[in-house]
Amino acid sequence: MHDGGVTLGQCGWKHGSYVQPVVNRIEKNPRDLVATDWQKAITSMYAGSECSISLPSSIAHHQVLRLPNMSDQELKEAAAWEMADRLGTDRSALQLDAVRIGSGGDVLAIAIEQSILAELLEPMYEAGLQPTTIESEATSISRTMSMLHRRNSDQANVRSVLDFGMSYSAFMVLAGDTMMFYKHLEYSGNNLIASIAENTGVSFEQASRMLFSPCDTNQQSDISKAVRDATRSTHEAIATDAMKCIRHYGVTNRGPLSSKLLITGSAGWNSHLANVLATACNQEVVPTTAEPHIQQLPSEITNIPGWHVALGASLASLHATQQRRGTDRSIEDAA
Repeated sequence: MHDGGVTLGQCGWKHGSYVQPVVNRIEKNPRDLVATDWQKAITSMYAGSECSISLPSSIAHHQVLRLPNMSDQELKEAAAWEMADRLGTDRSALQLDAVRIGSGGDVLAIAIEQSILAELLEPMYEAGLQPTTIESEATSISRTMSMLHRRNSDQANVRSVLDFGMSYSAFMVLAGDTMMFYKHLEYSGNNLIASIAENTGVSFEQASRMLFSPCDTNQQSDISKAVRDATRSTHEAIATDAMKCIRHYGVTNRGPLSSKLLITGSAGWNSHLANVLATACNQEVVPTTAEPHIQQLPSEITNIPGWHVALGASLASLHATQQRRGTDRSIEDAA
């Protein structure tokens, strides 16, 4: 569920490459979807009924907590009570999870009201889908960015990731396939479009076309200069926060710093933002589409908002339990 709609994806993974990736989009508020919407979206395009759901911070509350060292079960329980207290909600009314990030005691806690979750899931059940896992959008994105960094020897390979969407953004630091740092940011693509519209006097739709115009590659064009001037203050603020995030990671984890900064998301890549980030953070800034395993994906997929979330969620491990006889197939229980 991404940028006010739903992006569906399915793929396999073999020998460092995606296998038969499929992605499509429903441009409708997830809370307004009914069973027929889901049925139309999955008809003939997807195999199976089990699915993994990825929730953004606009639907599920995301909060980084500092908690003492304890077992995973105790950690999740402590995070649940902490989130209930912060949200002023009864503990039993929330569905919660917690993910360790980094080595400094930080925990990413995710909470969603049971009533909202039921409202989202009920049409899916009616359509014949079986939601098996529910995770945060940050988890799905970090999985997409880490498919080539899953060996123990890859833990020293540190990358920063700026996920820049139309309605929100987040900054992450990944070491191998482990999320070491997470911070929600208030910047969005809609903010940039509003700045362009205000500074140039054009409509919101025209400003959107200017921001994503192919002319952006030619930084000497009049459109590119207008976009650069209108968005400079926001880009500089993003770069300042990105630099603070990298420094915070370095202090709390005392590990190797990131070797490059990846930019993804619906509003992610534009050369003006990349230039400001490269100067402020003093590292290479590249679009995620330049990653070897992502380069193989056709533009028809990478041009769909939230493709990186959908494919990351599709590759989530489904918890399997064995039946009585070892020769029987494993069965997967719904979360």
